[in-house]
Amino acid sequence: MPLIKTHHHTKHENGGSDEINLSGLSGQQIFVPYNAKIADIKEADTNKHTLTLANSAGTGAIAGETRKIVAAIISSNRMVGTGDMILYNNEVDKGVYMNNYGQTETYAVKNGTQRVQYAQSVANDDWDWYCMGYWVEA
Repeated sequence: MPLIKTHHHTKHENGGSDEINLSGLSGQQIFVPYNAKIADIKEADTNKHTLTLANSAGTGAIAGETRKIVAAIISSNRMVGTGDMILYNNEVDKGVYMNNYGQTETYAVKNGTQRVQYAQSVANDDWDWYCMGYWVEA
């Protein structure tokens, strides 16, 4: 009788007879589609500032979100002015310069902050920010 080789691991894959359910595991990330204006930014200086995306009370730029946000897709539109918007991805010193109408960047949120850190290269420029989606820990 020939030996039949089976692959046990395939039973646990998507659609397998014993599929593993990963919901509820810590560290799992879910993408949340979102398409809304989250801020109108016009700072009187070129210092670093922060925008709170969400907090446990469900308030912030992304209203109603209470989960931990780990990244967001942010689109910036310079409405008035000549300078750049600088995003400090994960709140590090080197910033990403956004200088075009509708420029979009994926922003990694520093663990435990729930916020975006930014600066304007020219004071009093007027920027609108939109969020195109974000990732949360489930």
